Amino acid sequence: MKISENGRSDYTIVVSRNASPGTRYAAEELAKYLEAVGGALLPVVTDDAPPAEREIVLGRTDRAGSPSAEGLKNDGYVLRTAGKKLFLTGENERGDVYAVYGLLERKLGCRFYTASVEKIPKKDPLELPPVDETVIPPFSYRSTNWNEIAENPAFALKRGMSNVRGTPVTPVLPHSLCHTLFSFVSPEEYFDTHPEYFSMVEGRRIRERTQLCLTNPDVLKITVGKLKDTIRKNPDCRFFSVSQMDWYNPCECPACRKIDEEEGSHMGTMLRFVNACADAVAGEFPDVLIETLAYQYTRKPPKITRPAKNVCICLCSIECCFTHPMRSCRMPARPFRHLVDWDHPFQEDLAGWGKISESLLVWDYTTNFRFYLAPNVNLHVLQDNVRYFLENGVTCLFEQGNSQARSGEFGELRAYLLTKLMWEPEGDVGLWMNDFLEGVYGAGWKAVRRYIDLLADHVTRHGVHAGIYDNPMDVIPDNMLPELTACFDEAARLTAGSPAAERVDRSRLQLEFVKHQRRLPSSDDFAEQAEALIAKIQEHGIAYIQESRDLETSFSQIRKGDLPDSWEVFWKPF
Repeated sequence: MKISENGRSDYTIVVSRNASPGTRYAAEELAKYLEAVGGALLPVVTDDAPPAEREIVLGRTDRAGSPSAEGLKNDGYVLRTAGKKLFLTGENERGDVYAVYGLLERKLGCRFYTASVEKIPKKDPLELPPVDETVIPPFSYRSTNWNEIAENPAFALKRGMSNVRGTPVTPVLPHSLCHTLFSFVSPEEYFDTHPEYFSMVEGRRIRERTQLCLTNPDVLKITVGKLKDTIRKNPDCRFFSVSQMDWYNPCECPACRKIDEEEGSHMGTMLRFVNACADAVAGEFPDVLIETLAYQYTRKPPKITRPAKNVCICLCSIECCFTHPMRSCRMPARPFRHLVDWDHPFQEDLAGWGKISESLLVWDYTTNFRFYLAPNVNLHVLQDNVRYFLENGVTCLFEQGNSQARSGEFGELRAYLLTKLMWEPEGDVGLWMNDFLEGVYGAGWKAVRRYIDLLADHVTRHGVHAGIYDNPMDVIPDNMLPELTACFDEAARLTAGSPAAERVDRSRLQLEFVKHQRRLPSSDDFAEQAEALIAKIQEHGIAYIQESRDLETSFSQIRKGDLPDSWEVFWKPF
């Protein structure tokens, strides 16, 4: 198919006269990018126009030859040529959008690396060989909150994410995913009059850092009533969370204790409670999923109770090591080592939930919350972890990242690789990484790749473990610093004067952060180097370097040489 030549085209883009706003958005995007590639702006028409010989048909229309959407799932799509026509058919309007970006990326060589860095090849004539391809992602829900994705909805759509707010496309939305019990029954509202609604710990009902007494019938009644109200007020959402608060202290009253002992897990009381909530809303809201966390003390599957069909289990990998493949590494990460049952690791719980759950969401972690700016060596394990989840029945995936700030530590690269893997878990990650690095870091990409490989090789050969609150700077021994510095020196030299220079300089911050943290406050140049580091962080617009700690506080501590562990601040109950 010759779509355009010399700035002219005989093609039109056809959508249904009843096309949704999302499909119309997809058509506009297709027209925009085909013009950028081939130089001709194709008109968008509806299917009440007479059929023409040369058409690009998008979505469900009355045009003969349109592929059936039967068999598509998870927002999948079909790309197919027939004669001089090209058909792009999605399972739904999201599938129509993903079909457009799939065509541009897979068949025309476009790349959407970051919200501000794209590669749009020029082709004159713009020709398309025969295509007959069906693309179905393995996960029904795909999400990451890396800042590049979270702050740029249009870019998140290009990366195929499900829960994209703020565009014309209807998203798959969670109303909430975690720590919601107090939104139904809070101690502020109920404890003074009904302490029996809350956890009994060591023989007394507690108010501070409490959970709910999940065997109390009034707690269930109140929760169901408020849950139904929440669903009615949020008709566009599919997931509604009924899940424990972000600390321990499950109820130990006789009724709760009896169930948890029968089930061999504190998930016994939680899942029975959640199943009851799900059963209560199923008649009125048949398409809604009630989500609950399998997290810390509820991570272990119960022996008896099974999740209801409209319950989604959200299994969290928070205790894991993230520098080694999850399938093989059983080293719990700090600060959880004294809490984890070393004889019952995450791997057993993943396998267990996969066998009994129709909807299983993994909440995985891909940043280091202690120091966002320090090297987090996990790029080499991302693919194996995603594959491992799929092998164990995971249907939905959320990859938590640094959502708070622009990254100085390869956040954009992680977002790119993770979003690719959610669609193509068997893809060539090495090829994707090289392509991204060349597109983003220009002539300095090979030096940046060498830096990444040096760190990955080090943690692999030396068995260096790190979790999301371990000190990522401990990964790098002093004797590696000269070689790692040389990588960024070379990248800076090769990109000087180019747009890639800023990206190299921003990524270099991770290494400069490590170097400063190892300087002694008594050294002659300590104050000067601290101010230089702070100036660089400000220059690159990085708003946080530690989880939920404001930047001025972090800067004050950098100047003192006393940057405390964020996990010690935010995880005191552990």
